[in-house]
Amino acid sequence: MNSNRNTYLFLFYTIILLFSPKTNSHAGEAQDLFSQAYTAYQHNQWASAKAPLEHAIHLYPNYAEAHHLLGLVLTQLNLPEQAIVALKKAVNAYPSFAQAYVDLGFVYQDQFQFEQAEKAFRQASVIYPHYLEGWTALAALFDQRQDATQAIEAHQKVLELDPHYLDALYGLAFWFLQQDKPERAQPYVEQLTAQNPEHLNGWLMIGALAQQSDQTQKAIAAYQRVIDLHPQLVDPYFNLGMLYQQQEQYTEAAEAFKNVLRLDQENSEAHINLGVVYAALSQLKLAEEQYRAALALNPDLSEAHYNLGLLYEFHLNDSEKALEYYKEYVKLGGQDERIAKLLKRVGS
Repeated sequence: MNSNRNTYLFLFYTIILLFSPKTNSHAGEAQDLFSQAYTAYQHNQWASAKAPLEHAIHLYPNYAEAHHLLGLVLTQLNLPEQAIVALKKAVNAYPSFAQAYVDLGFVYQDQFQFEQAEKAFRQASVIYPHYLEGWTALAALFDQRQDATQAIEAHQKVLELDPHYLDALYGLAFWFLQQDKPERAQPYVEQLTAQNPEHLNGWLMIGALAQQSDQTQKAIAAYQRVIDLHPQLVDPYFNLGMLYQQQEQYTEAAEAFKNVLRLDQENSEAHINLGVVYAALSQLKLAEEQYRAALALNPDLSEAHYNLGLLYEFHLNDSEKALEYYKEYVKLGGQDERIAKLLKRVGS
């Protein structure tokens, strides 16, 4: 809970209590105990907050704010069942307590009780239709449940309330991309990276969208942006290597794949692709080394056997070794007709 929300809750609690009918003569003492507990809560002193809250509730049983804060404390103390009871008492005492419904939903969600969590989040949104936290909680729940349709609806509602909400922009871009609707994803991810130029996943998504639409230079720029922000990520280097390889920019491709292997030495696909690039650069021994490195990691990589066969047949003039690797390629399911005919002709 951040400091702004702490301040809001404290003011909210105080106002509600001060203006509630004081039907209980102990309300003032209960408020003092609540303040004591809240101070402990702000300092992450969960156990110290619990006893004064329980005492406050004993003095003033309908103290909704104390029940709510007790629910938060019990959550921090890893007592979810007790937290649920406390939060239910909070909403029973004050049925319009939207934040208590949201926090109740979070506890249910943490316990994988998704149906109950959804009900709680929706109730918060019914009570207060413009309550941003209720809708963001619903959107995150549907994201977790992989419910694309409802996640999209919830994220769209969040953007109605806050057009600049980053998680909603990313969520919509993500789900539209998952639904193979890149044209719908594009504006959201563009807005996301415009608002937050350091959003790594946003730039990765821009790169992926650009790759899909054959906008090679835009994809390269996006992946390079990711690398500038986080030089230790493997994926953007690999994607750059593939893009440069397609553009026959073999020197740049080799550098990208070498960076992949610097970060992930056991990436067999990077070894194979670096081998292809070295072969294109006529650096045949280096190509051979990379194919062999891939097979050392995974002997069943048919592509590595195939590429070694080609290397020996057409570049290193070693037909026996070429046939040896072609046999393994076919044994592993390789379908190249020329290779099959060659092996049949030589009786292998």
